[in-house]
Amino acid sequence: MKNAWQRYFERPNKKVIFFSTLITFALVLILFVNFLTFIEKREGFVFNDPILKLFDPISLSGPIFIVTYFLAVLGVILSIRDPFLFISLIQAYTIMIALRMLSIYLVPLNPPLSIISLKDSFLQSFFYSGRENLKDLFFSGHTATIFLFAFGLKRNHQRWFFTIGACVVGVLVLLQHVHYSVDVFAAPVFAFGAIFIQKKLVLI
Repeated sequence: MKNAWQRYFERPNKKVIFFSTLITFALVLILFVNFLTFIEKREGFVFNDPILKLFDPISLSGPIFIVTYFLAVLGVILSIRDPFLFISLIQAYTIMIALRMLSIYLVPLNPPLSIISLKDSFLQSFFYSGRENLKDLFFSGHTATIFLFAFGLKRNHQRWFFTIGACVVGVLVLLQHVHYSVDVFAAPVFAFGAIFIQKKLVLI
């Protein structure tokens, strides 16, 4: 019996769509890496966040890394069984990165004065060129990524699990003062927007 991916690739133009999706995704990631270099050199403003004033920052880089990447890998494993779902999520994530570049460009922020910088070995190796990035703020990429799975997966129990996980990530980055509260609150809005745009494009 043919598996789902074999049946998908037997359909007209599906190989073109699949490889076009991967190429576009890779190009947007490369653009994002260069964009991050630009925004780190740009001056922004410090937001007087009333929520961050309520508590002192706590170093939680380890838990943030573990929870975020556990959920991200789990989301990939759950979605890759369904070619249509997997490809739509890659497309939505690509759109979300583009939205994030636009939002960061339009809302130039300096990090909270009380920030404890996030130690994320994956980001520092592949996106930050080994440097410390502090200004990729509005909106929270860690939080939005997990919300993307929450909105994109099909089964209700999976949606709820990832929603709770995204909220946990959001709370953790706030506790470390890595992001302003508005960065975290905006994350689900942009994640939902990326899913919405991808469905309108119908490119799977």
